[in-house]
Amino acid sequence: MSIIFYQVKEGEFRRLVETRTMTELLAQESKEFPNKFHLVGIDQKNGIAYAVRHGRTSDLRVWRLDNLVNQIREMGFQNLKVQLLNKT
Repeated sequence: MSIIFYQVKEGEFRRLVETRTMTELLAQESKEFPNKFHLVGIDQKNGIAYAVRHGRTSDLRVWRLDNLVNQIREMGFQNLKVQLLNKT
């Protein structure tokens, strides 16, 4: 099954979280910013992934993992998958 990928602003991402559209959250390490992570929410039922972007540009937002975890807890999620880059 192919996944459709959308970049959304943080407010839209939070709205999707509130409606429980996303069933899984993923923190993916950034290639440009080591030890910082992009937030991706996955709607497994419809095969859609949503990544948080900046409000004024199409660049993906990045967070330190500790800050990201605090935001995810505020959103009501208890699980987060973390994907690290392969440095070799």
